Amino acid sequence: MSADKQDIATGGGAHRFVGLAENLEHHAGRPSGAEPPNVRGDNRGYGLVFFQLDEYHLTTVISSGLRFQSIGADPAQELACTVYREQAEAARYLVDLTAQLLVEMGTHVTPDQVIPNEQPLLANTEFHGVLAGGHPLFPAEFTRFTDADGVEQLQVFTLLPVTLGEINFVLDNGVSALRQQWARFEVDVFDLGRPSVA
Repeated sequence: MSADKQDIATGGGAHRFVGLAENLEHHAGRPSGAEPPNVRGDNRGYGLVFFQLDEYHLTTVISSGLRFQSIGADPAQELACTVYREQAEAARYLVDLTAQLLVEMGTHVTPDQVIPNEQPLLANTEFHGVLAGGHPLFPAEFTRFTDADGVEQLQVFTLLPVTLGEINFVLDNGVSALRQQWARFEVDVFDLGRPSVA
């Protein structure tokens, strides 16, 4: 398929993301696997790519293709979730679930947005939602991808699981206060076995 046809097939403008894969790999580690958009049969509009950061024993799952969907985001968006390697399947599930929600609703995430859920998102946990924002470990260049001219083309929002208590805490005190609580109690936000701070 030619580049022009590829642009048309993916919603146009793929050239804006030249160097994105290398940028993600530079921060998130070596690619270790991928899940195609049609993994469940129909094309869901995005795939998932797995990265391993061996130094910290972390896996980051990042959506690939959400940026070409009609979700009203400017700049375009992708989603990420970083956890300890043993919990990679949970990160895959959280990115897939959230991306699917955005595609179905034709909407996008905003910085420090909490996306709640009535039931726990993961079995045997208190996580009732995710907080979308910058990455707690990676630099701003991971979250905000710019083209060769320095124009921001993409934001990669990192999903941090939050408990029901933490969601209620955010409603009363705001996201900044929750981040302060995490810092105060030295919460490891990459550990899905962590306790709630609220």
